[in-house]
Amino acid sequence: MPLHSPAAQQAMQRQQVPMQNDRADYENLMHELNAWKSQSAPKPVVEHAPTLPPELPPAETFAIEQNINGGLIEFFGLQRWYQATFNDEQKHRLEDRFGTVSGNKLASGPVHFKFANVDVLQFLYDLEEKLKPQEFSDVYKLVDEQYKIEAGKFCKIDNNRWDNEKYYKSWFALMKYRIDALSKLKNDSYFKQGQFDVIEYDLATQPCLDISGKGFNILNGDLDRAFDKHFFEPIEGCRCTVRGYRD
Repeated sequence: MPLHSPAAQQAMQRQQVPMQNDRADYENLMHELNAWKSQSAPKPVVEHAPTLPPELPPAETFAIEQNINGGLIEFFGLQRWYQATFNDEQKHRLEDRFGTVSGNKLASGPVHFKFANVDVLQFLYDLEEKLKPQEFSDVYKLVDEQYKIEAGKFCKIDNNRWDNEKYYKSWFALMKYRIDALSKLKNDSYFKQGQFDVIEYDLATQPCLDISGKGFNILNGDLDRAFDKHFFEPIEGCRCTVRGYRD
């Protein structure tokens, strides 16, 4: 299944989260995502562009408007899994450990949500990071099983890499950013070419170095094909981003 196809994007977007720019309140987003986001290249500035009035701040999304009162678990469509998987004691420990993220509880209450581009894979990955201490090993295992199921909707999971490779899991949590970036480039007539940039050169392996900085035509589908090839399966140490340029 092509990664840029509607089916692939639907698998990565089980819930509709508005596209917004402010992620500063996302207290617990893992280090890899922060590094990925902070080094993404800004859109080039067009010379002699007309002065525009400042944009209004992005509107915050209130999940209560969708009749959500089951916290982030319901927001991400995981309530059936949550209720069937954890007993009352495990739920208590899990919710106590999670606390709140920007005022949102794990499995109760309305959701005041203004995080950009967060999907179920990123949510489960972040939840796992909170459960690393040994005393949460039982609930960690159950969360990890669900994360693997969600990741498996994107590509076939290598169980050995999943259990033993440090950066394997985070690769899935980054994919929605890459797909969103590709879609934005294709919908923005300003950009004619796209390229892949390596983030964290000390982690990058040869496939990332080979493709870094090469230009691919957006209009004739070259960028789509390069995207599918490079992100067909997780590459060890891959922190590549995709961006566009004019010529």
